[in-house]
Amino acid sequence: MDGTEGQEDYGYGKTVEEMQKEDEMLSFAYNNSFMFLTNKVNMDYVLEASESEFGFVLAHNTSIGPTKMEYENMILYFIETEEYEKCAVLKKMLNTKYPDSVNEKLDEWL
Repeated sequence: MDGTEGQEDYGYGKTVEEMQKEDEMLSFAYNNSFMFLTNKVNMDYVLEASESEFGFVLAHNTSIGPTKMEYENMILYFIETEEYEKCAVLKKMLNTKYPDSVNEKLDEWL
């Protein structure tokens, strides 16, 4: 017995609880990345987050900085959560790092 008896499979072999945990972890990662990229993260926050259930997860590569796709995914996430101020900040960063993105439309990302 693996503890999943009686739990319904909602796709990809995952239960609702597992999917909710993944969504929660993604939320932490996107928000941590935003705070990291906007210099709002201090060592106390990193240490506290490191002790949380998910650790200090980020939605981007810290060694080379966010790729164009990582910026786009963060913006799409914050559009979905209706945090448009964060979208504007990230779009400005995207346009600065990837000038070819200035005239791109949202539907080109999807």
